[in-house]
Amino acid sequence: MLLTGTMTAMAQDADSTVNVSPTQQGLLTSRIHLLTRTYGDHVALRWVPEDYVSWRYLCQTGVNVLRVKTGTLDIDTLHYAMKPLTKEAFEARYQPSDSLAMIAMGTLYGEGRMGPNQTKDIPGSVGSGMELNNEQDLSFGYAMLVAEWRPDLAEAMAVGCIDRTARRGEQYDYYIQPTVWDTGGKIIFEPGVAGHVVNEPYKPQPYNPDLRDSLTAPRRFVLSWIDNEHSSFEIERREQAGTWQRLNEKPYLSMVDNGGLPGLCLYADSVTHDGTWQYRILAHDAFGTMTEPSPVHTAYAYDIEPPKAPQLKRIVIERPDDTNPSARVRAHVIWQNNDSLENDLAGYVIHYYNERLTQGQWRPISLATSSAGSLIPPTDTVATIDVTGLRTGMLSIWAYDQAGNTARSLSQLIRITDYQAPSAPDSLRAEVLPTGHVILSWQPRREDTDIAYYDLAFANDSTHEFLQVNQGGIPDALYIDSLALDVNQKYIYYKVRAVDYESNYGEWSPILQVLRPHNTPPTAAHLDESWHRTVLPSNASSGERLGMHMRWVVGTDADMTYHILWRRLGTEGDWQPIARWDADSLRQTGSFAVVVDDNPPYHQTERYYYMVESFNSSPYTSRSMAVSWLHTGPRVLNIPINLVGDWIQHEGLVRLVWEMPSSQVDWLATAGDYYICIHRKTDSEQRFRYVTNVAADVVDFTDRSLKPGQKAEYYVIVRFADGRVGQPSNTIMVEAKNK
Repeated sequence: MLLTGTMTAMAQDADSTVNVSPTQQGLLTSRIHLLTRTYGDHVALRWVPEDYVSWRYLCQTGVNVLRVKTGTLDIDTLHYAMKPLTKEAFEARYQPSDSLAMIAMGTLYGEGRMGPNQTKDIPGSVGSGMELNNEQDLSFGYAMLVAEWRPDLAEAMAVGCIDRTARRGEQYDYYIQPTVWDTGGKIIFEPGVAGHVVNEPYKPQPYNPDLRDSLTAPRRFVLSWIDNEHSSFEIERREQAGTWQRLNEKPYLSMVDNGGLPGLCLYADSVTHDGTWQYRILAHDAFGTMTEPSPVHTAYAYDIEPPKAPQLKRIVIERPDDTNPSARVRAHVIWQNNDSLENDLAGYVIHYYNERLTQGQWRPISLATSSAGSLIPPTDTVATIDVTGLRTGMLSIWAYDQAGNTARSLSQLIRITDYQAPSAPDSLRAEVLPTGHVILSWQPRREDTDIAYYDLAFANDSTHEFLQVNQGGIPDALYIDSLALDVNQKYIYYKVRAVDYESNYGEWSPILQVLRPHNTPPTAAHLDESWHRTVLPSNASSGERLGMHMRWVVGTDADMTYHILWRRLGTEGDWQPIARWDADSLRQTGSFAVVVDDNPPYHQTERYYYMVESFNSSPYTSRSMAVSWLHTGPRVLNIPINLVGDWIQHEGLVRLVWEMPSSQVDWLATAGDYYICIHRKTDSEQRFRYVTNVAADVVDFTDRSLKPGQKAEYYVIVRFADGRVGQPSNTIMVEAKNK
């Protein structure tokens, strides 16, 4: 395989050798782009240098055209040092009337080229360099285009050739390289390479660009398509099913500034009359042949020319109802037609504009005797329209032709005085924030479409005179008011009204009562009287109870909301709510003293604490001073226990079992932590001794300490963790017998 490294190849002339490439260090700066096309009996080659400078270098030094049969090292030199024809050879081969040949010769040898000292900008400047570059690019572009259009000119310019020695069905690799490499390193070429080219007959491929059209003026199309492979085209047109006509005399080149869209082509065409037209595109390929025609694209020319606009002359307002001027309003519109009416003029529609009522859009307005949008006959010059409910705005008459094209008259002001005030707003509501801000909002009535602003008023009492909150109008149905947090007023009152653009003042809304926000804590409750009973006297009345009795006096603040009585056991326990009083309910009874009787579970070591917390509309609460009692209750409790036991002869032990009534067991589950203690007295002892204790859920005990012949008495008792004890059980006697 031929690479860009150094190698020597035998030319067709046995006495010469070809340097394919010297060793070069650095990056490639120019490429030779190579295309091939096979025909079975020959292979066509076309190549294009990277730029103008590379092209001029190759024209001076020539190129080598090499062929290698794929898979072998046999190199055939088809052309050695191939250069463009000389000027004399061009003149001898082509007539002056051959314009394309003259263009090719001119790009190579033409006089009058711009020199470095002939630019508009200062020689050596950036602008001067850009001018020279633009002219060189133009010359290079024309040369390559001419080579595309004429294969003979491509070969004459040394950018194409025909390999007529290639055999049918064989596979080849082709290479195009400079004959003389630039050893100075300014241009480092990458040779053109086309590998695995099989010489088979050429099969034209379909040409299928995405052809589109736009009707930009009456009977004028702009065709557009995208093609990144071809640079020149032929455009053909016909009427539907007619004969194709070539539209361009010379190959068409798209010169559109496509804004960065690659390959965009635009072509403008005007047709003689409306109707259906068909287009197709053929492209010039790089080998001097035309592509197949593109699929037929159908375009439609229709009427897009608007009619002439009428001239609006006068508008007269009429209010038929003298008792209610706003009940019905009419406008008589007078205009002037053109001197000659178009044959396709369909009629007129009157349009109305008001930035608020029509949301910034022109809207058709109904005639007094027909629906909105109905066409007024082309010959009419007067129309009566219904403008009830509308406001001062702009009026225009639009002319329509039968194709739907429109033309507008100059707009004119229509003055419609508004005598009707807006209705009172709905749904006035408030959201009060702890910061002292009140967010007020409301809803305008649906029929009120011309509201300019709102007025908001307040008072500290519903019977007081209301004062306006806002200095200017409130444009939206929302207002945030700031209130002082230290005012001794429970409520503030608001109302709102709407004002339209004609300064008609609407009715006030219903008054809204708002609870004022403030930061004053409520009055704290205090303990008026209290006592504590653990035992009722014999002469106690039916209303007296065990436990704590308290009488609390709570605050009478106007904005008090509720009170909570809290209780906790010990100084480290959690406060638990045990009672709640609503302030409004107390206010209705006329009494602000509340009585509490509380009989919590007994506790021998920890005190019970009580406290009342009061709440109002402020973010703060007030707590009373705490009161506490030690609620010990009786230390000896009547807890019946039935004890049974016996000597188990074969095991040599005493087994005790006891039980309590189920109701007693349930009560013990709520009375506190407890355990069962076993007491014993043997026949050698004077009193009962504590033996051990077991958990509350254990109901038996085994004693292995008695000796044969020894007797013992037993009883059990309930003992609480806080020191309380129950009554002893019954006493039983057990004798340890000999086996």
